[in-house]
Amino acid sequence: YKKYGRCVIAVSEGIQDAKGVAIATKFTKEVDSHGNVQLSGTGALGDLLAKEIKAKTSISRVRSDTFGYLQRSFPASVSAVDAREGRTAGQMAVREACKGHSSGSIAIKRAKGKKYKAVYERVALKDVARDSREMPSKFINKQGNDVTKAFIEYALPLVGKLPYPGRLKGTLLK
Repeated sequence: YKKYGRCVIAVSEGIQDAKGVAIATKFTKEVDSHGNVQLSGTGALGDLLAKEIKAKTSISRVRSDTFGYLQRSFPASVSAVDAREGRTAGQMAVREACKGHSSGSIAIKRAKGKKYKAVYERVALKDVARDSREMPSKFINKQGNDVTKAFIEYALPLVGKLPYPGRLKGTLLK
């Protein structure tokens, strides 16, 4: 901010305080049918964080954007692995429904081994819907503000080849 007079802050909807409590729970008590706190869909988290930044800094213009469906509207930027696995899970869900299994979810699990491979299975909703899984601590650096090499090694096969973003040549405007 000091250098350019602006900055972008990106946070997860599940951002937590130092005690491990989701920030979203401080301003919403809305829960889904399984008792999980509704962390997204309202924009309230962005509004809360913008208000906090404004109150604790001398910055007069602070705004927040909450991506709801926006991130799903760029099909050209989907990883080939993600698209293939999503399609396969959908096909399996249809096959399971045709067999009479009208309740459940298709789980995608990583097969054991050095080379990445996805394994699909139907699981009962009661076994997955109420639970949340946190990112393993080995994937977050000690400062708590970045991912580790272990996370990159885990995620890269899922993400696939990363696109090269275009760059403008020239001097930044002041």
